[in-house]
Amino acid sequence: MRTSRWLWICGIAVAWLLIASDSTLAQCAMCKAAIENSADAEAASKGLNLASLVLLAPPVALFSGLFGLIYRFRNIQGKAGHSSDKP
Repeated sequence: MRTSRWLWICGIAVAWLLIASDSTLAQCAMCKAAIENSADAEAASKGLNLASLVLLAPPVALFSGLFGLIYRFRNIQGKAGHSSDKP
């Protein structure tokens, strides 16, 4: 039962990503058009690359911190469970 639930959830996630991908591909064309129409294309492309990295930093930091807390909490609970088994 767990395997079928996992496959069902993965299937829904993949379907959602395929449906949502049209709008993300449109953004790439908009960036390309902005670079092509600029007077200094090299500087514009460097600026867009930097902007992409800046926009990527907060989600990466958030997820890294969240996963770090989950991992730390999981280890604390595991240690507490083992100490209660001892007489």
